[in-house]
This record gives sequence, C-alpha cells and structure tokens, in this order.
Amino acid sequence: MDNNSIQDLIQVLKEMTIETTNRISIIEEEELVSFVERRQEIVHAMEKYRNFLTEEDKQEIGYILDMDEPILDRMNKLKDEAGSWMEKKGNIRIQQNAYQRAYSVDSLFIDHRK
Repeated sequence: MDNNSIQDLIQVLKEMTIETTNRISIIEEEELVSFVERRQEIVHAMEKYRNFLTEEDKQEIGYILDMDEPILDRMNKLKDEAGSWMEKKGNIRIQQNAYQRAYSVDSLFIDHRK
C-alpha cells in the first residue's frame, strides 16, 4: 500500500473543496457539477485505502466534510432558481397560447381587462 497516495488524494480533495467554498457565492451550475464529478472520482480512488486510514487522515476527511454545508446550500439555491424559472416559463407559455390561437377570419376576440 502506498500511504502517500491516500494523503495525496485527501490533500487534492481538501484543496478543491476549500477553493470551491471560497468562491461559493459566485460559482455557476456547470462548475458545481464539475466539482461534484471530480470529487466522486477522488472518493472512488480512496475506497481501496479505506482500511488503511490513520486517525489523522480521518480528521482531515472530517474537516473536508464540514465544508459541505455551504456547497449544499448553493446547490439547493440553484435548484430552487431553476424550478422558479421553469414555473414562470410554463405560465408564460400558457398565457401566450391563449392569445396566439388561430381564430377564423370572421371571428371576434374581445379582451376584457379589469
């Protein structure tokens, strides 16, 4: 077993997470997706060292996990914004369809406004 490998992986994960949390207020969806994918790759690479983790390694991993809250908050905020946008888009489409129907030439459309 290469003990430096697990520590290198933990260090890369820690640096990535710190950099992401430092920029969390301006980070976009694509960058978050990229971060999560890269993080998953690192976690999978760490799996084979699970039985060889030292207490110091476990503490570092705990420190990294403590930084998850702002990342999850940002992800939820972006999800809510996307949901709100989808809802508005659906409402706009419904309103447009009401005004864009194909009426026959000799029909009359009256719009009563309040």
